[in-house]
Amino acid sequence: MAEVTVPLKLAQEGFPAICAMTGASADGAIALPVGRSITRWRSPVIRVPLSEPIFIRWSRRQNIHIKARGLASVLTAIGVVIAFRNAALAIGVLVVAIGIHLLDLWAERGAADARPIIERNGANVHMSGIHDAFATAVAQMAR
Repeated sequence: MAEVTVPLKLAQEGFPAICAMTGASADGAIALPVGRSITRWRSPVIRVPLSEPIFIRWSRRQNIHIKARGLASVLTAIGVVIAFRNAALAIGVLVVAIGIHLLDLWAERGAADARPIIERNGANVHMSGIHDAFATAVAQMAR
């Protein structure tokens, strides 16, 4: 895995149509926020190109993550409310909620592994965990 640093303005203009994770031809891109600055309260967004199989994997894990987090939160609240009436049932509900929280953590980690790590350093964007071919193309674009 490689890493590259480019100016934020250049990153916002767009990257070459090469998958950031595999180095293959990119079929589309995902919009990822980069860190906020002191003068701007909204995070700028850059579009990172991905191939279809990587996008599908990222999208599925992201959907599981979102749904599991919501369900686990609701079950936790229900478990707390039920605890006043039936402790045994509440423990069962909370055990299920913990299992779903673990599923949420797994899905969140999987979604994060299917995209590059992006950090903002002032006016620059540092990308790591990317394919060598993508890093080379971006470095040439920055020249």
